[in-house]
Amino acid sequence: MALTNRQESKTTGLWPIRRHIVAVVLIGLSVFAVAAVLLWLALGLPAAPSPDTRLDVIKMALSVVAGVGGVVALVVAYRKQRIGEVVEARERVKVLNERFASACSQIGHEKPTVRLAGIYAMASLADEWLEQRQVCIDVLCAYLRIPYEPALDSPWYHDEESEVRLSITSVISDHLRPGAPVGWQGHEFNLVRAVLRSADFAGIQVTGGRFYLSLTRFPAGRTAFDGMHVSGGEVWFGGAEFTGGTVNFDNAEFSGGRVQFDGATFTGGEVTFRGAKFTGGEVDLSNVSTDDYTTPPVFDEWQTPPPGLLLPKG
Repeated sequence: MALTNRQESKTTGLWPIRRHIVAVVLIGLSVFAVAAVLLWLALGLPAAPSPDTRLDVIKMALSVVAGVGGVVALVVAYRKQRIGEVVEARERVKVLNERFASACSQIGHEKPTVRLAGIYAMASLADEWLEQRQVCIDVLCAYLRIPYEPALDSPWYHDEESEVRLSITSVISDHLRPGAPVGWQGHEFNLVRAVLRSADFAGIQVTGGRFYLSLTRFPAGRTAFDGMHVSGGEVWFGGAEFTGGTVNFDNAEFSGGRVQFDGATFTGGEVTFRGAKFTGGEVDLSNVSTDDYTTPPVFDEWQTPPPGLLLPKG
């Protein structure tokens, strides 16, 4: 669809074409006038120019006209290119928005197979749409924040909904591991109040941004953070409930950033940090209440805790 002059100016940030061409013509005439005056002065202010001088002025005028015509043609071509780029960009955004709406609809579907398709469609869209990648990530994380009570008596602590949620955490992890075709490092992952029956965050790297696991519940199953490397950003487990299952931080490395466990409860299951390296940054469990520390995490044996690891007092 063709753009009107006013719409064209609004979408491209350019002057209206008439104003643009008038400005170019005026600049050309001004250049011609200045050149003619300088030539007249160079000839000693003659009262009546010689035939040769008049011929030179005519040649100069024709050159200026030709130059102005060429510039006008370039202006028109440039504007057409800009308008084409804007229209193409708008069409791209329109298609991406349609894909986003479709993926959201699938994620909200009642059938788990359709929800799974929507999850992978949203992840693919996040890879392509850098400008709205955080929004796509927010949708995936929001699904994990939807209230959910897992059927703890199901075989292998597994059910359809757990599979959907496990797929989301796997998609996130795949984009935070070294060698990912498209990395999601530096973004925000809000899993506040999520229920993680099973999740695989093994080997992820947190180099920036924020990873919120505050008030998250780990009721059963296995959640793996083994081999994760935190070198920047923040990871929050404030108020998280470790009440069952296994949460594994084995062989993790904390070389920067902050990992906070303020108000977390360790009252069941097993949380392990075997082989973990605390080479920088801070892993802080100092604000965990002793009443909520009845099943403390398992660390390697030491005489004194390594620097950067703060344990509850008392």
